[in-house]
Amino acid sequence: MAVTTKRANISRRFTSALVAMSTVLIGACATEKGVAPVLPGEAPTAQFRPLAFTADINTKTGKIQITAPTTGSNLNAPTLSTGGEESPNLSLLGGDAVRLIPSNYAASAVGAFAPGKIRVTFDVLIENKLPGVKFITPTWPVSPAAGVILFPLDYVVTTTPGGVTGGDGNEVIVEQPRFGAVAPSIDWSGTGAAGSGSPYSFFNDTDCSLATSNDCFRWEAFDLEIQPLTTSSVRTIGFDIDATVGQFRTRMIVAADLAAAGAVAPGTVSGVVSSAVRGLLSGVTVTASSGQTATTSATGAYSLAAVNPGSRTVTLSNLPAGCTAPAAQTISVTSGANTVANFTVVCTGLPGVISGTITSDNAGQLLPGVTVTASTGGSAVTSATGAYSIAAAGPGAGTLALSGLPAGCVAPSASYTLASGGTATANVIVDCPVPPTPGYQYNTTWVNLPGGEIAVDIRIDMRTFNRPDIADVTTTGVTGDPIVGAQITVAYDVTKLTFNRGDDPIANPRITAAPVLNSSVPGVVQVLSGATGAGITGNVGVVRLVFNRAAGGTTGTSVGTTTNLQVISSRNAGVVVNILPNVVNAEAAFILPAPLP
Repeated sequence: MAVTTKRANISRRFTSALVAMSTVLIGACATEKGVAPVLPGEAPTAQFRPLAFTADINTKTGKIQITAPTTGSNLNAPTLSTGGEESPNLSLLGGDAVRLIPSNYAASAVGAFAPGKIRVTFDVLIENKLPGVKFITPTWPVSPAAGVILFPLDYVVTTTPGGVTGGDGNEVIVEQPRFGAVAPSIDWSGTGAAGSGSPYSFFNDTDCSLATSNDCFRWEAFDLEIQPLTTSSVRTIGFDIDATVGQFRTRMIVAADLAAAGAVAPGTVSGVVSSAVRGLLSGVTVTASSGQTATTSATGAYSLAAVNPGSRTVTLSNLPAGCTAPAAQTISVTSGANTVANFTVVCTGLPGVISGTITSDNAGQLLPGVTVTASTGGSAVTSATGAYSIAAAGPGAGTLALSGLPAGCVAPSASYTLASGGTATANVIVDCPVPPTPGYQYNTTWVNLPGGEIAVDIRIDMRTFNRPDIADVTTTGVTGDPIVGAQITVAYDVTKLTFNRGDDPIANPRITAAPVLNSSVPGVVQVLSGATGAGITGNVGVVRLVFNRAAGGTTGTSVGTTTNLQVISSRNAGVVVNILPNVVNAEAAFILPAPLP
């Protein structure tokens, strides 16, 4: 293949390598067809070992380390066309031109593919490190197919100096006598076509079926061309190993010719880094395997410029505290185009603030001293105005729990959604019983009496209000406004109750022991109760009304009274004072129990 003189710009040391290898090459090609070449060393291919990439595979850790040849580069030198004569091409590429990138190590169970064997596979990329030069199908060794070729030169079981079981993958590996067998698997599939990848004689024209064949290897074909500073497509290779093998080594040859190539337009890689909890992440460092770096903006966006085409790996670093770096992404960068690589990062949420007010449904009554606890973390106590603020609440959706509420108050379910590091407002209106209207409480108490009778004790509690224009009195140790008389009309349900009598076994204090009653109208009892003197205070008894059960007054039914307050009197310095406007009716209903005997 003639190549223009522009290729003369390739390093002189590549030319020197060419001259050295050409001598060997000419001798090999001169061997008789069907006869294996005579090669120096312990194996027929020993002379090519210095040109091979060495892959050390640790089956214990799954670590693969590929080392480039330590000898000088063995790139094919410029082929100058002068008068129709061309120098031979040497197509075995070294570390100056090529980098092999492994990934995706996998190992099967024992016997999954062959009895007693484990199949180890991994992916390989070939990176062209040369500017202005592309890789094409090799002219030597003669290629079994079009494309850049990779084949395993040899393989051997290895160990660390400490024994045969392998170490942590960081030790220096040395070759030992074999403890088990290693052989290339069918994952060296050539072009992928049926039968492709089977052993092929690379260094002479010996038939691989002959017993004398000693340079036949399985192989893998990569792209037809690998452009300057780009990587090839991914290919999978593998080995079938004995279960006793902990580490093994393979030497691999990369075969390709070099050809001049025009400048390859780089591509770009861009994307957004975000977290489901924290949203868009800024300040994150994004790095491509080709060396470009960028930092995400306030919107989580990044862009890597001047990324050479090919397979590239993109990783994240410098993540915020509480965030875990996701797995690296392998992408294919296209010349002159943009490739998108978005990342979703797992992060713990940042605490935020939940605030609001806790009030009663009774005309917006404020509730101070209530403890508010967020289910995602944090608590606070309401101030005198019923306000609270939980300064270190965890993010997410949650509910509020209230404790320390006034007696009888019930908190409804209260929910919130707090963004990471954000704020949320959650006001809660608590269901509280209506407080009694200020005043002297008119109240009733029902009693189940022997013989099936039912009684209601009627009282007026003079302790529940205080009029400043009335001088207090003291009765049985209780101080409060006095009462001297009451005139009321009590209505009841005649279908459930029949009035029997007025009675006065009410414990003191009471207005009088002999109230006047009028029960001439069924369903109504008029009561007049009064006393002389300064009056008495406390929960003062007015009267006890005793009923029999009517036909509708069966066990489990509800009974009650409806009272018309007509006159309620107090006295201040001998002067009668009407306190009726200050009396609040708080009559109670009663569920009839089973009659007492």
